Amino acid sequence: MSKQKKPVHALSLPYPDPQWPPVSSDQEQAVLQLLLPLLRPIGEFKRSHVPQSKGKGRAGKTVDTANNDLMPDLYTHLTIGFNSTVRRLEALAGDRSPAILSAPTTTTTPSQNPVNLSVVFVCRQNLPDIMSSSMPLLVATSAPVSSRSQLVELSPQAEAKIAQALQQPRVGVLGLEEGASDAGALLRLVAETFETVTVPWLDQPQRPHYFPVKVKTTLAGNKVNRKRKQPDEG
Repeated sequence: MSKQKKPVHALSLPYPDPQWPPVSSDQEQAVLQLLLPLLRPIGEFKRSHVPQSKGKGRAGKTVDTANNDLMPDLYTHLTIGFNSTVRRLEALAGDRSPAILSAPTTTTTPSQNPVNLSVVFVCRQNLPDIMSSSMPLLVATSAPVSSRSQLVELSPQAEAKIAQALQQPRVGVLGLEEGASDAGALLRLVAETFETVTVPWLDQPQRPHYFPVKVKTTLAGNKVNRKRKQPDEG
């Protein structure tokens, strides 16, 4: 007997989802030809100065601080991974939020302002939908259209090459800052090749328009409560 699934309801945005810019295989190859040579020196530094883990997780991976000056400068202009990239995009979006009436408790100095990302590479197929689906809107809210990051979707094969170049198991998301050293040709190619993420209801001032409540319904299996047998029960 098959278990009946229980409908689960949740509110969702009434607006259409932002679209991912299209990427062809030729465009992806052109990006990799410029990106991988920039990343390989970082991977070579890690291979030479970061000891291999011996079952101690992060504790076994420490960088030789005496040779930090040898790390390529590009490393400081990257956000490697989902968490660091999302934190940067959220910080950029926070800087654009309207000023509140109450005075801030802390003063932000110019040196603390986050640097805008010129491009965000995402291997959408290797990420759960709950993670990848938020990327277009995060990119759109991080900066106005004129200076907004380019969102470039990469294939799993391209992600594997990037991870190998950086000597990392996985690199599902990679951000590259504006003005990154030696990345001028790559940033020009990305700017000239790919469309910018646009969100009409966010970017374009328009007359007030009513959107009805949008309810997202999914089916979930019923939970079965099993009473644990007590030791004194026969």
